[in-house]
Amino acid sequence: GVGYVAPILCTMRGLGESDIEQAVVFHKRISDEIGDADFFAEENTIAESIMGEGVVVGVFAEGNLIALRAVSYVKEFVDDAVVDLDLDPGEADHVAVMDFCVTDSSFRGNSIQFFTYLFTESLMYPNRYHLHTTVSPKNIFSLTNVLKCGFSAIKFKQKYGGHHRFVLYKNLRKPGAIKTRGHKEILLRNYDYHPKVFADGFVGYKIKHKSNGMAMLYGKPLEEVPSKV
Repeated sequence: GVGYVAPILCTMRGLGESDIEQAVVFHKRISDEIGDADFFAEENTIAESIMGEGVVVGVFAEGNLIALRAVSYVKEFVDDAVVDLDLDPGEADHVAVMDFCVTDSSFRGNSIQFFTYLFTESLMYPNRYHLHTTVSPKNIFSLTNVLKCGFSAIKFKQKYGGHHRFVLYKNLRKPGAIKTRGHKEILLRNYDYHPKVFADGFVGYKIKHKSNGMAMLYGKPLEEVPSKV
């Protein structure tokens, strides 16, 4: 809204103990600005993740924090993810819960979420390769971003005290392919339909803007990724 655009040098790094206070204040400010509790129904503590039970990445512009991405390895949340993803409990030490990504409003639209995700992925792999996250069907921006990062929607359920959530999964060891021919398109607001489509073996792979609302595109996962001809 200031009437001009200008390039600003940004730096990205993993956060440490001395960053906790700034990170907590920044997260609260952005959450308060967005103001929809359904977007942020439950946050794992930033401090726990920074102190070793996860990873927190920050993006700084001129010394100020402008974006924050947190990943949690806290047992309580990992155990919940193991159930969501139908994994063997023995895989728990390889699970990462993608907690949240918040960006200063003046820097949104610059693919910062995507870059922070790629950087975070490089910090987690090869130890953590089962990636789990949940996103509100109302949060179209985050859903679009998470799907672009290679996640697939695999379930639709009520979590965190009754809030509807898509459960999304990415396996860094086994990138999956999805058959898009014969795909289904289900409006995000049709909460009753999503579980039925998942039950039929489909996974969500993209958000599409339709004349009557935003829709999730569903396809069937391919067991074998076709080799390049």
